[in-house]
Amino acid sequence: MSIFKSMLGKIIFKNIKKKLDNLTISEDDITETLKQIRIELLNADVNILVIKKFLQTIRQKAIGYVMEPNEQAHDVILQIVKDELINILGQKQQEIICNENNLTKILLVGLQGSGKTTTVAKLANWLKTKKKKKILIVALDIYRLAAIDQLKQLAKKIDCECFTLPNKSVDEITFASLEYAKKNKFDCIIFDTAGRLQTNEEMMHELKRIKKITNPQEIIYVVDAMAGQDIINVVDKFNSVLKLTGLIITKIDSEARCGAALSITSLLKIPIKFLGNGETIGNLNIFYPDRIASQILGLGDLKTLSEKIDEKIDKNSAKKSFTRMIAGKFDLEDLMLQMQQVKKIGSIGGILKFLPNISDKISDSQIENVEEKMKKWNVLLSSMTQKERRYPSIIKRQITRKKRIIDGSGCKSEDLNKLLTQWEKTKIKMEEIGKQIKSGKNPFFGLLNKINEK
Repeated sequence: MSIFKSMLGKIIFKNIKKKLDNLTISEDDITETLKQIRIELLNADVNILVIKKFLQTIRQKAIGYVMEPNEQAHDVILQIVKDELINILGQKQQEIICNENNLTKILLVGLQGSGKTTTVAKLANWLKTKKKKKILIVALDIYRLAAIDQLKQLAKKIDCECFTLPNKSVDEITFASLEYAKKNKFDCIIFDTAGRLQTNEEMMHELKRIKKITNPQEIIYVVDAMAGQDIINVVDKFNSVLKLTGLIITKIDSEARCGAALSITSLLKIPIKFLGNGETIGNLNIFYPDRIASQILGLGDLKTLSEKIDEKIDKNSAKKSFTRMIAGKFDLEDLMLQMQQVKKIGSIGGILKFLPNISDKISDSQIENVEEKMKKWNVLLSSMTQKERRYPSIIKRQITRKKRIIDGSGCKSEDLNKLLTQWEKTKIKMEEIGKQIKSGKNPFFGLLNKINEK
């Protein structure tokens, strides 16, 4: 999303002087900063009313602020901006409401093409894996061709039951699914409703009937990150009819501006509960306003990164690999396994956005170069035999092996040479670290000092 790439923190660090003429922040000190922030938010398609209120509040809090002698002006402004971003995004994280002893009913609504059906499966998978719930998915989209088949296939992927009744009305299916869920002791039932326009009164009345029949704990609107400003009026209409309890923003992995979708919470006071990225079933993330604010400002998000690592990485494999590295036994098989582990977490660019103070030091082109290099390395490693990966020295000794790997991968000789050189450097460096650890020294002491100096 472009709003995540805007990195408002860069603007603040660039425009706010480290030392002001006095310890009181004046309007002149922040005028240019607020002007550039306004432009960035407009480019990200944030609603103009949200922008005006946002900048006005920052101005009120910043002007006249008296700093302590050890405070930096840009740090003060950064904190003020972050606090106001969190307010816009909903202040506190809000999870799905789940009944502990009774059936939890969740209604997903939205426009056609917003990714609603896929989101139903993602949410069902999240409730099943994270909350250990027995889930029933109900197909209420009887109008779109192949909608029911799509939902059945998705349900099969996550090993959840999908309830359908051919040639029945939406009301009949809803009543029957509730009885079935209660009889078979499901913990949660998710209704996939048909996509509709807010101007279609007949379809909106159908939603009102579904709500009356189900009396759901959650009515969640699925909004496309690529939606423009008109989405605010659309959601407002749905909210007036149904009283929405939350939002799920989909397709955030696209180049969408997303500002309009994020504006909904501020204008309509409807909390964002999840963010969905990509078609993969597991790509549904809890929405944390404070963490997203940090990402927008380029301050990183180590909590989310830590959770991703904990969830995706095989700890035993990682521990074994590290032990081999510091023992000087690191080979190309270990390198390939490590690259596979990194890929599970996400792209290099995606991982870097979680790290603080990195975005302004590494350009997009540099990230692209690293990702392109890793792709080549993966192809080269896949073209080797396991013996070659375990004993890389034989590749250098036998020209025929080297030629076969190059021909099989479609890469150049220099690509293979760079891979082998980088592996050797890493192997030597990690072996040195291992020796320092064994001798009781902290191998990262010098690195930490350099970071602190910066």
